[in-house]
Amino acid sequence: MITACSLTDKNCVPCQGGVPALDQHEADTFLNELQNGWQINHVGHLYKTYTFDDFLSPLAFANKIAVVAEQEAHHPDITISWGKCAVEIWTHKIDGLTESDFILAAKIQAI
Repeated sequence: MITACSLTDKNCVPCQGGVPALDQHEADTFLNELQNGWQINHVGHLYKTYTFDDFLSPLAFANKIAVVAEQEAHHPDITISWGKCAVEIWTHKIDGLTESDFILAAKIQAI
C-alpha cells in the first residue's frame, strides 16, 4: 500500500527475500511520485543517467551516492563515464522493485 508520505522522508527496509516485487501499477505510482527523469528499464530496474560537463563531477556525485547508499544499506549499480553517472536500482534478493528502491532513488535525486 502506498502512503502519502514523501519518499525522501522514509528509510529503506532491508529485504530478506520472499516478498513480492511491486506490481506494475504500484511501480508506476511510485515512479510518478519520483519523476525527474527516472525510468524503469527493459529489465525492470529503476534507472537514470545524470549528465555533467566533465569527468570529476560524475565521480564526486557517485561518491555522494555511496554515502547515502551506506546510510540506507541499499546499494545501486553506478556507472561513471566522462560527463555521465548512470544509476540502476533494484532489490537483488527478489530481482524486482520494492518501495525501498524508490526511496533510494528519491534520496539520490535530493543530492
